[in-house]
Amino acid sequence: MIEQPVGQREEVVLEYEYQQQEMTDALRAVLRKRGGSGFLYHPVFLVCAGLFGAALLVLGICVDDGAWFAFGVMFLVWPVLMSRVPHMSGRQTLRANQHHGPMRVTIANEGVRVVSAHIDTRMGWANYGSYAETEHCFLLRSPDRAGVCALVLVKRGARSQEDVDRLRALLDRRLPRV
Repeated sequence: MIEQPVGQREEVVLEYEYQQQEMTDALRAVLRKRGGSGFLYHPVFLVCAGLFGAALLVLGICVDDGAWFAFGVMFLVWPVLMSRVPHMSGRQTLRANQHHGPMRVTIANEGVRVVSAHIDTRMGWANYGSYAETEHCFLLRSPDRAGVCALVLVKRGARSQEDVDRLRALLDRRLPRV
């Protein structure tokens, strides 16, 4: 753990506008970390469901039974739809947040401050239960059992890679990583 002199304020500032890729990335991470139900979105599970559907489809054709055929089609379509959920939900989340425009997010020992044209919000660390990291962002998760995403911090908003590393260290001191 890095010791910090008394009176020194450590903070990391991010400036960004949300983009589709970051919202999709964040929602994929939320679904992966969801616990028991997260396996429904896992690619291996979806491939297995698709193979099961293909087997049922072939069985339905071979035995000339419409019910087997229908179940086969259902198990082939379902994984395709489930794999698209993060993208579709990410697009909706982006639309819901685009009105904020450019955002300036300051992460410090006291908590997180988000400032944009329409908001100026300060939240202490007690508002977050844990965090997750993806290729594009950090997700501050709510403290409830579901641990849904409370805030997406976009890495490209940092001025340098050192700022991303400092942010990761600050989050590690304040929140457990999941």
